Amino acid sequence: MATHIMTAIALKGDEVVSSTYLATSLNTNPVVVRRLLSELQKAGLLATQAGRTGGAVLAKKPNAITLYDVYSAVNEEDLFAYNPNDPNATCSLSCEMKSVLEPIFRSASSALAMDLKKVRLSDVSDVLRKKCSKSG
Repeated sequence: MATHIMTAIALKGDEVVSSTYLATSLNTNPVVVRRLLSELQKAGLLATQAGRTGGAVLAKKPNAITLYDVYSAVNEEDLFAYNPNDPNATCSLSCEMKSVLEPIFRSASSALAMDLKKVRLSDVSDVLRKKCSKSG
């Protein structure tokens, strides 16, 4: 959803984009959008204006924002979740599972980060601008 928001704002250029417009595009509630806008603003990716004529604009050029920047702004949790319960001390599988999965999950998370850092918001908006202009 955050990438959708950022792309929609990038496609509007310097125009202030309202949370209502973004919510309609996402087919969700404006409250959900405003929460994401707040997180993206805290990360320095957006500038927002409150009020009736308020909305959001990009704080940086689209070619200066990577998908990793967007992902990092809204994802506080690890990509992979571990069992939140303590291991069963009488079960060797339970005691060793996290130590086996940890390097696998770390490697996968690192690969995702590297891939997302290669893609700029301008890349996504350029492709979508072309696709949307063809479909009307």
